[in-house]
Amino acid sequence: MQKTLMIRIAIIGLLMLLLLVPLAFIQGVVSQRQFYQEQVAQTVTESTAGAQRLVAPLLVIPYVWRETVKTTDSNGKTTQQIIEHPKTVVVTADAARYIGNADIETKYKGIYKVLTHQNKGRWQVSFDVPRHAGLDIKKSDIRFEEAYLVLGIADLRGLVGTPSVSWQGRPLNFANGTRIASFGTGLHALVGDLSGDVPMRYDAEIKLSLNGANALSFVPLGKSTAVTLNSTWPHPNFSGQYLPLTKTINEAGFSANWEVSHLASRNTNVFNEIALSPQSKPAEAQFETFKVSFIEPVNIYQQVERAAKYGILFIVLTFACFFIFEMMTGVRLHAMQYGLVGLALAIFFLLLISVSEHVPFWLAYLIASVACVALIGSYLSSVLGTKKRGAIFSATLAMLYAILYGILLSEDNALLMGSILLFIVLAAVMLLTKKLNWYAIGQS
Repeated sequence: MQKTLMIRIAIIGLLMLLLLVPLAFIQGVVSQRQFYQEQVAQTVTESTAGAQRLVAPLLVIPYVWRETVKTTDSNGKTTQQIIEHPKTVVVTADAARYIGNADIETKYKGIYKVLTHQNKGRWQVSFDVPRHAGLDIKKSDIRFEEAYLVLGIADLRGLVGTPSVSWQGRPLNFANGTRIASFGTGLHALVGDLSGDVPMRYDAEIKLSLNGANALSFVPLGKSTAVTLNSTWPHPNFSGQYLPLTKTINEAGFSANWEVSHLASRNTNVFNEIALSPQSKPAEAQFETFKVSFIEPVNIYQQVERAAKYGILFIVLTFACFFIFEMMTGVRLHAMQYGLVGLALAIFFLLLISVSEHVPFWLAYLIASVACVALIGSYLSSVLGTKKRGAIFSATLAMLYAILYGILLSEDNALLMGSILLFIVLAAVMLLTKKLNWYAIGQS
């Protein structure tokens, strides 16, 4: 009867809905393992160093601003008092250039891993200091002898050894802190007495080795900032307000060059807006940066999560093949047999995540898919009566796994490939069943 056919279709549909439960459980496992991975990454950065940010070096010159304050007492007598306010003038670099190399190291905690980087590089900077530091005050109020060089570093725990700094070819010593509360963390070095009578150009070179995790960014301050960064890591992700002018990426690593002019950046204005007095409160300055992140080409948890989203599609396609097979051959499959095959399809994704934590993703995918195809193929050979029928279904399932792997590798074209797959499957079903008399099937 036609009613019997509809009941069978309803039962198969109910089985599909029930199989969403193990699929949801597997997706929960993926999310949990990904959370553990993020926790490990956070633990590593807390115990070593996190993402690093380097700020182009600055020259700071203290001075005294004298304010005359008049007060009048109750007798009408007026007195004057001169109050001295400590101030600083900040000279940004006329030209700043950083040349560095980033070596990537993978750190493990159990089965989880975190990418860290060690950067070895040097800053070459030049400062054009105007007469009297550009201030309209007496030279005696400018503390040229207290001038100091500032280098901004996001996380000082990442310093390896002591950075070396030379000023006009003369070695200096760095001390902790930038002495500018609103500037953030970093180092400073006294440069000695400057000549303030005439405009002068001063050259400095800083060499440092710095560890970090995940990313490295730069804040361009000054008239011209250029950065050249080389690395053996072949999977960089460039972001920030400025992308590299030139870059080369291959299997051996990458090389990137940035160059930013103060005319194209608002950093100088942002820096001038924040308080530069040592007594000022820290401010959150939103500097424009350019950044490179060292990413894994294949994040196994994201890949497995994307694969698991296709789990219900696999089940629907497999059940549809079974149903069409039943209608065309007359062989009847029990609902329990549908359910067992559906569970085997769901177990594939659990195998995939567990194995991929120990071997490369492609190998884990191969192991999980071969295991599931072999299991379902051998089971169907007995259920369907012949090995040939089991082999046909195994080959079809293997083709589906191969297509899914191609979809996972082509993230940008995943929607397109998935849509084409569904269209092809629907077209195949329509062509295979175009001569079927569904009323006759329902009555038989």
